[in-house]
Amino acid sequence: MNPLHKNMARALYSVTRSRMLQSLAELEELQWQSTQEQTARQRKWLGQLLEYANSYVPYYRDLFKEIGFHPSDFVADPTCFQKLPYLTKDLARQNHDRLITTDPARQNHLIRNKTGGTTGEPMWFMQDHIYDNYRAAHIFLQMRWSGWQFGQPQSWLWGHVLAGTGSKGESALGQLKNRVVGRFRSNAFRMTPESMETYASQLEKQPETAVWSYVSTMYRFAQFVQDRGRPIKLHAVYTCAEPLYEHQRQLISAVFGCPVFNSYSSVEIGHIACECDRHDGLHIMMRNVYVEVLRDDHPVPDGEEGEFVLTNLTNWAFPLIRYKIQDGGKRRVQPCSCGRGAPMLTVVEGRIIDFFRTRDRGNVWGAFVVPMVPGLGKIKQYQIVQKSLDSIVLRIVRDGPIDEHKLADIERACKINLGEQVQVSLEYVDSLPSTPTGKHRYVVSEVK
Repeated sequence: MNPLHKNMARALYSVTRSRMLQSLAELEELQWQSTQEQTARQRKWLGQLLEYANSYVPYYRDLFKEIGFHPSDFVADPTCFQKLPYLTKDLARQNHDRLITTDPARQNHLIRNKTGGTTGEPMWFMQDHIYDNYRAAHIFLQMRWSGWQFGQPQSWLWGHVLAGTGSKGESALGQLKNRVVGRFRSNAFRMTPESMETYASQLEKQPETAVWSYVSTMYRFAQFVQDRGRPIKLHAVYTCAEPLYEHQRQLISAVFGCPVFNSYSSVEIGHIACECDRHDGLHIMMRNVYVEVLRDDHPVPDGEEGEFVLTNLTNWAFPLIRYKIQDGGKRRVQPCSCGRGAPMLTVVEGRIIDFFRTRDRGNVWGAFVVPMVPGLGKIKQYQIVQKSLDSIVLRIVRDGPIDEHKLADIERACKINLGEQVQVSLEYVDSLPSTPTGKHRYVVSEVK
């Protein structure tokens, strides 16, 4: 890598994201501390979050008063934390305004965001610049585990919101910064032969790029590149959002001549766990999240499966304390051979997303419809089902009025992405099928 380019990228981050670099330095120091040291520090951060929530977040202040809890109780007896009620997506939606901090210092830096609706129920929430600095720092930490350096190319085969005709472009300043730091993107919501060829050509011009993508998207792209007959050399691939199966890892690694790093994250919590260069399991991101593994509301021993209950430690703008993310797995007993002290996590079930098939446009990432569905009105759950090459059915569990006129926007987006012959229909249902752990697939293709 050109040393000048490396220095320019580092200098730009120093000017525009100095706080992020400070957070990264903290994470790099933390990773080599022992499990006991990291656990002790995490307990301190959790206590500070509880104090803050009690002072500045109306939902938690009222909840703590109602159940007779005070953050000082946690200092005296950390096990009392398990007596706090869970926060579910429904509760977060119902109490949205009361979950936002009243702290004037943070209210000036609120960032509105929402979940992708994996369970069919998008949830809006707030984040702030402190959380965002840690979010970016965790990304860089994980890439550095592969030997990546500032100035080296980085790319996202990721989702862009499509509203009928496409997504908005980036500002000129944003494009300039991307060129300096070596960052570029491709739209994962619309995977066509043309878009994949364009992206492949970009990667060929940027050797040793580190790429982030959804599992099935990267796997589909790897199949395309393999069929194309010209392998592309990447530095590393980071996958997330879905289970990574061994056959997927092997194909991606072989086609791009690089290691594949599996990771586990969510929009509302951020980075939860990731593989290091030993590829021997997922390290919990101890600065970002406190992980409980429960069965029947009680902690299970390490090595046994349970449901994840998560507490984000860096987003005080909209605290998620004992949040039920609707995923499951287990803490691993054996530490990683790399020497990092963070405990290991095994995710039993991740998110399942289907591709839609088309007559002449290849496979299309089915989630392109997802950002448009909440605009229809009051929806409790939904599922987007491809019944045939010409038919999409949107199944909805209503939670109030639905504006059926807006279905035309969704149909227009489907025609743009899947073909002009596609018709979209609406179907109201009382419930939707769930997976064994209570989740359900929000995008399903029945086309074989």
